[in-house]
Amino acid sequence: MALLDALRRKNGFTDTEEALADYILAHTDEVAEMNIGVLSASAHTSNAAVVRLCRKLGLDGYRDFRITLARELERARAHVLDVNPDKPFIEGTNTRDILSSIAALSRQAIDASYEMVNAAEIRKAARLMKGARRIVLYAIGDTAITVEGFSNLLLKLGVICTKGVQHEDANVVTQTLDARDLAIVVSHSGGLVDFYPGPIRTLRERGCKMVLITAKRELESQLAGTDCVIMIPEGETRSGRVATFFSQECIRYVLNCIYSEVFALNWQENLEKIDHYSKADNYA
Repeated sequence: MALLDALRRKNGFTDTEEALADYILAHTDEVAEMNIGVLSASAHTSNAAVVRLCRKLGLDGYRDFRITLARELERARAHVLDVNPDKPFIEGTNTRDILSSIAALSRQAIDASYEMVNAAEIRKAARLMKGARRIVLYAIGDTAITVEGFSNLLLKLGVICTKGVQHEDANVVTQTLDARDLAIVVSHSGGLVDFYPGPIRTLRERGCKMVLITAKRELESQLAGTDCVIMIPEGETRSGRVATFFSQECIRYVLNCIYSEVFALNWQENLEKIDHYSKADNYA
């Protein structure tokens, strides 16, 4: 939900705009039905301030804002998580119901990610990759395996990525990076940043560009100044779960979108590379 997410993040908002955003978030259903005069009076601001906020959010005006808000609220009402991300099945669940639950959970993860992910941040991530001297991927646990698939896709385009935390001393690679390089930090719950604070601190000290993919909103402020932040939906809790199906599906969706944007930047050239790679595979 890009609009509601932008209102919560308040990036670049003035004090007046922050207060107006807080009012909208606290009264979303009512605001969707208000005209601009009623909203400005209720939020103790002016019509002009409302229009300025709408334009800062990338909308044409208040009418566009109301339409977009109503659409997002309708999507939120329709999107009911009827499969528990922590326990999509329980003891005794039959095989057919497991198949159905996992399929539904995958759809939920992708739908939730589609509604939340900001297209502008995907474009920015792809362009940062295109301009980088080196790309280093930071991920641990299940996420590291998901990120490995992303790295393999890029390899077929001739884009070679390095793992940032594969060495015993995780700072080995990080200490060689600078402003010409790009770090892609993927951590759904923030565990990577907690576990490897040294490399993350070094990245910032050395001026390395950074893309952050996370569901932990606190990381956005903790890593203030990050070049590109892609927020994804929260999923499982860190304990009591059977697997990380939901969170990994969200991460995979975002990485696939970034790969697709990178591919589209040099469409014909990349098609030829994939075709060449596929022919080489056939002879292997």
